[in-house]
Amino acid sequence: MSSYFDLTSELWKWNSPIWLLILALSGLYTFCLRGQSGKQIACFALSMLSLAVAYVSPIGVLSDGYLFSAHVIQHLILLLIVPLLLLLSLPGSAMEKLFENPLLNRMGHVLAVPFLGWLSGLGVMWFWHIPSFCSASTESYSLGIFRDATFLLAGLAFWWPIFSPVKRFHLPSSQAVLYLFSACLGCTLLGIYITFTVISVCPAFASPVDRLGILNMLYDQGLTPAADQKLGGLLMWVPPCSLYVSAIMVTLRRWYGDMEPQPAADTTGSLREAHR
Repeated sequence: MSSYFDLTSELWKWNSPIWLLILALSGLYTFCLRGQSGKQIACFALSMLSLAVAYVSPIGVLSDGYLFSAHVIQHLILLLIVPLLLLLSLPGSAMEKLFENPLLNRMGHVLAVPFLGWLSGLGVMWFWHIPSFCSASTESYSLGIFRDATFLLAGLAFWWPIFSPVKRFHLPSSQAVLYLFSACLGCTLLGIYITFTVISVCPAFASPVDRLGILNMLYDQGLTPAADQKLGGLLMWVPPCSLYVSAIMVTLRRWYGDMEPQPAADTTGSLREAHR
């Protein structure tokens, strides 16, 4: 155990059940949707790759009771990256037809309520970092599955008003900017609290069970529980806000595009045709 890379076989969980979900989602995407562009297919592939990284790679292994920072990375992937890429992978024409169904149309409008998406996205992150709930979900396999499912669903609800494939569910651009900016503020406050508090945010990571025999190596690298929590707080703070700022830029570009004057229709030719 002279270096991190000596533990490659232990730090990759190739038999993770997440492959079953990836296979099911890939089958649905391939056989149930039509009209995807190359970019949309690439977004779907990246979403599945991100899902695999969250569980199969060392991030998934170390998040299982070893490193709070890895736990934060995993949850940011589930909450922000995978749902965003999934929405971007959906073909607009196919989804427009799908949401002509009255029930689905009503569901789409409910998801487009900004407070619901905002509260879902910020709420799950705050809720699952209450110390008792964080430890319980880390130590219980079934509760951990439920927690991760709430991250994925909350992420879809959060991004829906901004990047829904059905344009009528989009927030007006001015509201979308405020929505994303306030989400950045919410993550910043949580990140600052986790970074600077002396309280253990997730006690399960303060005294981990060393199943793989790697704890001393992690501590030798400076990843003590206190340093690890500070790193987790910074990860909760900086990357999400960077993503939100990028989404704000996309929203502003969309807003500018909507404001551009449309070229006037050439009516002269039409009048000539009418007189013939």
